[in-house]
Amino acid sequence: MSWTPLLATLLGAVIATGSALLVEFRKDRRETTAEQTRSKRELYGAYLGALAAARSELNLIFLNRGMPEAERRSAARRCFAQCYETRYQIEIFAPRAVVEPALAYFLSVRRAREAAIRGVAPGDPEHDLIFEEVMDALSAVRAAMRLDMRTDKLPSA
Repeated sequence: MSWTPLLATLLGAVIATGSALLVEFRKDRRETTAEQTRSKRELYGAYLGALAAARSELNLIFLNRGMPEAERRSAARRCFAQCYETRYQIEIFAPRAVVEPALAYFLSVRRAREAAIRGVAPGDPEHDLIFEEVMDALSAVRAAMRLDMRTDKLPSA
């Protein structure tokens, strides 16, 4: 009895199994990466959207000079309340390189909320300084998110 056909068959089976496992591993890794990217895109978008909505509502509160103090306080706190959920999600699921600028942005918008509660008027130096800080923090968190998702390497239009 010759062992050559048996060894050749066994070697072929090992090669076929190995290549099938390699293909499956790569496919699984590609799907996992795509799912992570999709999840980050949704989380980062929700976070930026919640803070943008709060920032927009705070601007309306700043502009409404006739609003009573109690109503201004309530409106400012209510518009900012929606930001906490996504903040906590960012702190848990995002890498530290994104969490730190995201938290800085969150805190800058919260300082804007406190200024709105105090009744700071548009055109006041404090108002301008706060919103300059907010926009700088927004730029930093966007850059960190783009870097994390590797979209900063995409060609610009």
